[in-house]
Amino acid sequence: MKQRTAPDLFEPGLFEGTRFYDVFAWYRENEPVSWQHPAGEPEGFWSVTKYCDIVAVHRDTTRLSSTKGMRLGSTESAVAAVANKMLIVSDPPDHTRMKRVLIQPFSNEVLARAEEYVDQVVADVVAEAVRNPAPDLITHLARIPTDVICAIMGIPPSDWAWIGAKTTEAFESPSEVQRIMANGDIFKYFTDMVRENRRTGTNDFIGGLTARNDGGTQLTDEELVFNLSGVLAGGNETTRYTLAALTHQLAEHPDQWRRIAGGEVGPADATEEGLRWSVPGMHVMRTTTETVRVGDVEIGPGQRVVTWIGSANRDPEVFDDPDTFDVGRSGNRHLSFGAGRHLCLGSRLARLEITAYLRALRTMVSTVGLEGEPRYNGSNFTWGLNELPAVLRA
Repeated sequence: MKQRTAPDLFEPGLFEGTRFYDVFAWYRENEPVSWQHPAGEPEGFWSVTKYCDIVAVHRDTTRLSSTKGMRLGSTESAVAAVANKMLIVSDPPDHTRMKRVLIQPFSNEVLARAEEYVDQVVADVVAEAVRNPAPDLITHLARIPTDVICAIMGIPPSDWAWIGAKTTEAFESPSEVQRIMANGDIFKYFTDMVRENRRTGTNDFIGGLTARNDGGTQLTDEELVFNLSGVLAGGNETTRYTLAALTHQLAEHPDQWRRIAGGEVGPADATEEGLRWSVPGMHVMRTTTETVRVGDVEIGPGQRVVTWIGSANRDPEVFDDPDTFDVGRSGNRHLSFGAGRHLCLGSRLARLEITAYLRALRTMVSTVGLEGEPRYNGSNFTWGLNELPAVLRA
């Protein structure tokens, strides 16, 4: 960490592996709040890499707004169209109003009723992966979050594969045009779904969001469509990356797998380490509404501030031996679900699915083997493995 020139956070291919962790470490030690202006970009932003500063940014919804976009590369017009109508790009009081409605299907009571179904989906997927190994294990793992969230949302099974692929395209396509078109297809799908439910009243998920309102709070149809898209994305993409990363680490560290398989470490603790390690949401952006101090830097109004969750989850001031994968890690205060008001709506569901997966592995699998080199998607936003040549053996 004695490098004199700051490393390039936007070096081509940096996120196609894990070298970016060394870059984050340099910034945490030398320049935890730094000004970044990537070549070819019209404007720069403030980059935040330390855990404590990132938590402070996420908790300050007065001086740091989500309504100008929550990721680098956002299209200004697209963000403006959904600002304060979609939970992830809203501020109080709109955020509070929408979350009061949207949290209901993800309450502990509701998810307790869904647990048996989740266990069955996961068991079926693991059994199929053992019986019929695929060159890429993710073709099996991707079914878990897709099938679960689509079933919860009342999406017909015949549409699950299409909407899962469309969600991935909306986040991961290298083409901005394709990403916009995929999001448009998803919005149209949910527009038709909401309209159909107004006519028939047969979708319990949508019916619950429109009927179980608190103190008169209700979403417009437009808000409902935007947030159904958000729920789908949050329940599908990120969990898939964590399942893949966790499986990869268990294959590379059989001693850690044995700790789970032998009962030394419970699935719940191992789930938290999988979440810390995988970091499916690599960065989150806010925009200042007034002057704010982040760390030792005073930032004026109208400035973009980017927090790197991948850096926070490896901060040695918070995590002992942070670069070691330790399924038994205690007090695991990772930020993979964010912090403050924007704490991930589907965090309970994600934990339910990942824990069920580890229980199924413990019951049906003896070894987790790596058969080739995994491939990362290269994104600095929804980062993770998009190819995992691994096998689950009975």
